[in-house]
Amino acid sequence: MGNFNIQSFAGGAVAEQISAAIQRVYENIADPNTEPEKARKLTVELTFKPHKADRTDVDVFAVVKTRLQPRAAITSRMIVEGDGQGNVRAAEWNKNAMNGQLELEEAAGEAAEDKPSVIDLQKQRQSATV
Repeated sequence: MGNFNIQSFAGGAVAEQISAAIQRVYENIADPNTEPEKARKLTVELTFKPHKADRTDVDVFAVVKTRLQPRAAITSRMIVEGDGQGNVRAAEWNKNAMNGQLELEEAAGEAAEDKPSVIDLQKQRQSATV
């Protein structure tokens, strides 16, 4: 019997898994969406289980685990509002789509031609102070 060699154990499968796990650690470190200074961890767990009747027969289980840093959370903003009829609707807020505009629903009995499509609040404020 010889010494235990992790490189050749299980036909090299354990060494192959270790190499693949190390590559995942490198990729996680290089990912700009993860915390740069936090530690990553690679664990190789070998479990030796002898058979009850014959201690010369031992099952060996190898597990390769990584503990990587999670990617940073992606955030957005939602607008949630009721429609006055008991229904609630939501949509993602897009500041560029609403840039400087205010949309008003048509009042009952008022024709669309009678209302401006965009209301200039600055002009209204200036005319109110004159």
